[in-house]
Amino acid sequence: MTSEGFQMIKLVGIAGSIAEESYNRTLLKFIAMQFNQEVDIELLDINDVPMFTQDDATVDNHAVAFLSQKIQSADGVIIATPEHNHTVPAALKSVIEWLSYKVHPFDGKPVMIVGASYLTQGTSRAQLHLRQILEAPGVNAVVLPGNEVLVANAKQAFDDFGILKDTDTVNFIHAVLRKFITFVKVINTLDKQEDTAYESKKFGCHQWYRHDSFGC
Repeated sequence: MTSEGFQMIKLVGIAGSIAEESYNRTLLKFIAMQFNQEVDIELLDINDVPMFTQDDATVDNHAVAFLSQKIQSADGVIIATPEHNHTVPAALKSVIEWLSYKVHPFDGKPVMIVGASYLTQGTSRAQLHLRQILEAPGVNAVVLPGNEVLVANAKQAFDDFGILKDTDTVNFIHAVLRKFITFVKVINTLDKQEDTAYESKKFGCHQWYRHDSFGC
């Protein structure tokens, strides 16, 4: 609970890289630390997730099951993607394959995309591709539209402590994060209303039923 007495939303952050030194992981760590008074972000690794194959597409793998449970229980997800050959890394694509075959934790889940790149484009093409992947049937995530967080020239963007140097970039990320918090609350409220309406329709009384038979 925050000092204002309302429940802080819980997010998970996923860096789409298995590199030992990842600027996208650094970016997520910075967001989690910088804005920890407004949102609770738990960082998750994908290093232990094997490459996806339908020949062994079970959720017995601990790493896959762990990710699925964490995503499902969170209010929303932030994914930080690198850009490899104009698209997302194979490791991140593999994780999403695992999480959209037998299990579907992204279904209806609000997602925000960010990215850091060595070059000036700041993972813009990878982010566009990732949006398409997350909105595909079987994944069905609800991605925050627009609001692209593109951290370019990552080698120079952070100081030695993993802090973003540029104040305008920090302020922009803060503004987008606030929008995402609102987005999460709206999407999750709509989901709860749909669930309530479904349960009411499923178990409620209908005019063609005898009232004395169903205790209405």
